[in-house]
Amino acid sequence: MPNQEVENVLNACDELLSCKFLVAEYKITKVLKAIASSSDVCSLISECLESYNRDREFARTFIQDGHGQFACIMPTEEFKIVALVFCTLADIDNKKIDFTDFVKAYFGKEENAFEAFLGTMIVPFRDLIAEAFGFSKLTEEPAETDDQGKNEVSEDEEYEEDQDKFEVAVKIAVQILSEIEECRVSRQVEDVHNIASSIVKTASLRDETVLKALTASLKYAGKGIKQIKFLVKELSDLVFD
Repeated sequence: MPNQEVENVLNACDELLSCKFLVAEYKITKVLKAIASSSDVCSLISECLESYNRDREFARTFIQDGHGQFACIMPTEEFKIVALVFCTLADIDNKKIDFTDFVKAYFGKEENAFEAFLGTMIVPFRDLIAEAFGFSKLTEEPAETDDQGKNEVSEDEEYEEDQDKFEVAVKIAVQILSEIEECRVSRQVEDVHNIASSIVKTASLRDETVLKALTASLKYAGKGIKQIKFLVKELSDLVFD
């Protein structure tokens, strides 16, 4: 039998996804109440929170680069997405985060900041819960069966792979920025900070030449900084593969 409590959580998420900005905080409260009423979803979120470092992950997700630009860089690990979104919604509900300022700061570069917030945070959160309990995901799409459809999917996948490269590069750059916060201030650390920030800032251009140039510069500038050695290698392998 379908789990009605889980379904209530998904329905509450769907209401949030379809609501107007003015009532969004009320809908967020409704999502949290539905979660609290579902022992299964509570158990799932508790498991995700067990190995989740809230402060560190918030610093890596909600960033401000060296040029004063704000951005939301979501984690790739599923358990971190669930934990991050739950903690963010709880902070909004508890008024620790001003919802209007939050959406405007981290999603304001998009044409519709509220829709960007919903698509970036709420959709994956909702779909991961749905997937965990055998419900349908919003992001599921029917597979193409004809030859033309296969070609179109192939082209889309190729585009997504290019997108992923830049998104992953940004995530690594953000991790580098986080790691060097603990380093003693020096000209070298400042150079690394500026280059990593530039990777974050220019990723939206989807310019591989720029990304390669910045990565090469970072590889040179970061020599000898042990905290970022493997991150720089990971970025270099990604970009120059």
